[in-house]
Amino acid sequence: MRLLILTVTGMLLTATLSAQMLTGRIVNTEGQPVPHATFYIRELTLGLIADEQGEFRAKIDRGEYTCEVSSLGYERKVVTISVPEGGLALETVLQEKTYAIREVLVTPGKEDPAYRIMRKVISRAPYHLHQVKSYEAGVYLKGSFKIDKIPALLKMQINDKKLKEMTGTMYVLESQNEVRYHEPDKYEQRVVALSNTIPGDFHIDDNVMLSVITGNIYSPSAFSGLLAPGSFSIYKFRLEDSYNENGHAIHKIQVLPKKKNGQLAGGTLYVVDDNYTVQQADLSLSPTGTTIRYKLTYHEIKPGAFLPTAFDIAINISVMGVKGSGQFYASIKYNNLETNDNHIPTVQNAATVPERSSSDAGAAVPKKRQKELAQLEKLMDKEELTTRESYQMAKLMKKTVEPEAVREQRRNLELRSELDSLIIVTRDSLALRRDSAYWAEHRNLPLRDEELRSYILRDSIRRTSDSRENADSLKKRTAATWTTGLLFGEKINTGKKTYFRYGGLLLACPEYNFVDGFRIGQRIEAGINFDKNRSLSISPAIYYTTARREADITADGVLTYAPMRNAKLAVSAGNTTADFAGDNGTDRFGNTLGSFFFALNAAKFYQKRYLSLSNEIDIANGLILHTGINYEKRNDLENNTSYNLFQRTPASNRPHGQTDIMPAHEALTADITLEYTPRYYYIIRNGRKFYRKSAYPTLRLNYAGAFGSKSNSSFDKIEATVSQNIRLNLFDHLFYELNAGTFLSAGQTRLPDFKHFRTNELFLSGKSLNNSFRMDNYRYATNDKWLQAHAAYSSDYLLLKHLPFLQRYLFNESLHLRTLWLPHLTHSEAGYSIGFGEMGRIGIFAGFDGLKYESTGITVSIPLLNTLVK
Repeated sequence: MRLLILTVTGMLLTATLSAQMLTGRIVNTEGQPVPHATFYIRELTLGLIADEQGEFRAKIDRGEYTCEVSSLGYERKVVTISVPEGGLALETVLQEKTYAIREVLVTPGKEDPAYRIMRKVISRAPYHLHQVKSYEAGVYLKGSFKIDKIPALLKMQINDKKLKEMTGTMYVLESQNEVRYHEPDKYEQRVVALSNTIPGDFHIDDNVMLSVITGNIYSPSAFSGLLAPGSFSIYKFRLEDSYNENGHAIHKIQVLPKKKNGQLAGGTLYVVDDNYTVQQADLSLSPTGTTIRYKLTYHEIKPGAFLPTAFDIAINISVMGVKGSGQFYASIKYNNLETNDNHIPTVQNAATVPERSSSDAGAAVPKKRQKELAQLEKLMDKEELTTRESYQMAKLMKKTVEPEAVREQRRNLELRSELDSLIIVTRDSLALRRDSAYWAEHRNLPLRDEELRSYILRDSIRRTSDSRENADSLKKRTAATWTTGLLFGEKINTGKKTYFRYGGLLLACPEYNFVDGFRIGQRIEAGINFDKNRSLSISPAIYYTTARREADITADGVLTYAPMRNAKLAVSAGNTTADFAGDNGTDRFGNTLGSFFFALNAAKFYQKRYLSLSNEIDIANGLILHTGINYEKRNDLENNTSYNLFQRTPASNRPHGQTDIMPAHEALTADITLEYTPRYYYIIRNGRKFYRKSAYPTLRLNYAGAFGSKSNSSFDKIEATVSQNIRLNLFDHLFYELNAGTFLSAGQTRLPDFKHFRTNELFLSGKSLNNSFRMDNYRYATNDKWLQAHAAYSSDYLLLKHLPFLQRYLFNESLHLRTLWLPHLTHSEAGYSIGFGEMGRIGIFAGFDGLKYESTGITVSIPLLNTLVK
């Protein structure tokens, strides 16, 4: 027993003494720190990133090591160190790199030498994308961020007092991870240790920072296709320097976006000449209100295999009054790296090294494939490539090296979620229990004063809040919270699964029109969530109409079920006023403004007492079935007030062309809609299916009919619609929609039963400009046949954005064409709009009756307006 104790003690002592602490500081020749430099230990394949003070640390075994020290703008330095028992404190001095400034003479037919290099990089990008078969790695991640400003309005909507006090406080997130990767995109992350000072109201996934390093610069989607075919159409390149380093020729290439667009990256690439791989990257993106700078460092882990060993990502945010900044680091140590070094077949070895999609190594190679391999081999041997040859080689290389699993993913309509599916995460049972002694030994970056204060503040908050953890949410509310809720409305959780929502005083009078007057009241909602994807909500609403002097009452109930089939059952009933044109007419909020200020009552109303039932469900992928039945008791209405701000005389409540009062009648209608989008890709998130994209148009078939006596509605109508939004390239889109239909029978059709077309008659609208007309709501309503067509070409760089000083702004421009054919007339419109996608646009449109010019008008489209009045 004594011998056993001595043996175990000796082993533990040896293990303890063999692991020593290496602390380092990287400075320049003047003794100033070199921020975010990298320190790579070749024997350990360990990359370490230094902080803003140039400091780093690592726990390593005693021994001698060869290390590479580098930073952008400095000469790379190779040093040999000996780590003794007790550890080593090291200071490394880097010499600033002196670049030879080239004089570039631009002459006809000449191009910058960078293009020759980048063609090689792009042509080999698929190889480098799939070069790694598998690896295991230890990954240290650290992120810190600070919110410098939160606008007062947002603070009012935050319930937690501590969250309101976030301004000016540094927050830290650290984790130690064991990562396993296997091609094409499978990551397994085991969180060994996790610590953060982020307030508990924010849920942080374990993989939130690891997702940064799962990206691949060679991916066709990385940095908007920087290293993909088509790159030369959106980027310019300039060779700044070429030099030798560690036996490799390195090219420093400046990346210049051709347009000032936040989706495009600008910065510098360092390319290894012999295999045209990236050695370092310093790239910046500027999406909306944000600037993100990526500094990526690659090292040769195995001969010819350059993998990222250190990440440094800086973020600055200024969005909607919120200002903040963050810094994220990653240090990576590779183990058990396996590459696909022999997976580029040539004509000579094609029989022994088959295409990777084939499982039969001895299978004969088809003649077509032999021809492609010969073509690939020929292109690889060329000293210089044209742009067309570069793109062609990239295509052939992709076909050769791409794993079958990637092709299978493309055939599979289920997309991989960026976070949920790519990274399988498990957490060590002790991950959250690691103490300060553990972190002092294992963290690769020292804590700075602000970060230390953040941890101290976190610990003090936890101690004082433990006793209040289970307090009722209503008891935590402050006077400001109550005031905000009363004004703007809010959702209150009344239990673990139940909630209550109300609209607030600002929506207590959502509408004004000359039939109802002011509608004063409130809509409320109560619901229960059976689980994450199944819920039941009931939404009653009651409004008093000041001019009609009646109560307007409605109630809606919605049951969501079968989440993988997007199923929804809805019931609605009430006594209210409705537009003759239904949802296709003037938006009620726009009509409110037009009526109150200018006596422009474009919407015309009738009274309906109704009960409706509808159901929507996916019956197959991309195939959606909607069924509904609706009963209405309809009565005509007249204006009951004429009040408006400028005391103008409003028009009557008679729709265009309608001179007679609509007789009181009943309508029992049914409709069936079948919608199909071929190869509709989707993701599954938390057990629910979400459609994402398709390269094919969407087809809709609809039947609607009314069944009644002579005095009631009676008709049959069918129509078909095909529509598609096509992404032409990074900046341009084309939308089109065709709709045609006919009334098979129109025995007794009232105006609400007619086919109405989406219109934006007033200056302000909540409808999209892509598929709506600027014309009278009711003039073209029909119970005959019709055909309408819409087309919109949208571009980030159509007219105004070609002016350099406007290119940094986010707006885009569109050209619109639309036409409506009816048996007795043709109406067409052409226009131009500018705006922010579908969030908001302003456009000018000219209308034509046949070939005769009719009118010109301006429309402002803000779809959010549709939510203000229901």
